[in-house]
Amino acid sequence: MKDKLKNILANRTLVTFVAGALLCLLFLKQCNNIENLKQDVKLAQQDADRNLNNFKAAQDSVTVLRNDNGDQLAQIRSFEFDLSNLQGSQAKLTKKYQKALALNDDLKKVNSLISAELEITDSLDVATSTEIVDTTTTKINFESSKDFGNGNSRFLTGFSTVKYDFGQFKVLESKFELKQTLSLMAAIEEGEDGADRLKLSTTYPGLVIKDIENINLVNTRLNRRSEKKAGWGIGIGVGYGINLNNNQVISTGPSIGLGLYWSPKFLRF
Repeated sequence: MKDKLKNILANRTLVTFVAGALLCLLFLKQCNNIENLKQDVKLAQQDADRNLNNFKAAQDSVTVLRNDNGDQLAQIRSFEFDLSNLQGSQAKLTKKYQKALALNDDLKKVNSLISAELEITDSLDVATSTEIVDTTTTKINFESSKDFGNGNSRFLTGFSTVKYDFGQFKVLESKFELKQTLSLMAAIEEGEDGADRLKLSTTYPGLVIKDIENINLVNTRLNRRSEKKAGWGIGIGVGYGINLNNNQVISTGPSIGLGLYWSPKFLRF
């Protein structure tokens, strides 16, 4: 055994080849570690940016502006939740949307959650007409219709039946029907600061946008591309490069063989 070891060590060509191979492996190993560190830093930066954005979004309030047509335009900063790492309050908030919209439990294929709180303050100009039912009873008809355009309208119809009996007016029956159509336009826009904002607009007069909310959903565990892992492998190799032949002579040329290989993840494809 000692003689074989001495013979191996005495073969400078073989020792040089093995030493060169080991140096290459160590170099590739170090490159692989650097690549892993870069990936960890990138993910940590994304988490920090997300947390900062959510902090700013929590401090933000609805800003009401007017667009070029003079219509109401509200905007607010968007949240961004990581479904693979939901915090307590975030999980509670997403469950509210899941229940209301009958969404799947893991919110798979759901990109955004959007809500709006609206208030309508309205006044109506009502046209009236009367119909005499009998000598003591009159039916009063009410009607109001308004088309504000762009899918916004309001229609009111109704009546009250009034009877004059023993010196007093009595309302026998009243029925009213109100039909409204509201058109809202919304978009999520990335601002100059890189933050997404929800924008909501309407032309319906008297409608006040009290609050709006947008939550963008990401899943870093699923969206993170499948990372190639460094490691050993067995396979057939065909190529052209530096070879060590049976005569312990290093030469260049084509090669083919079955062997054990190690490769860093950045060299795998």
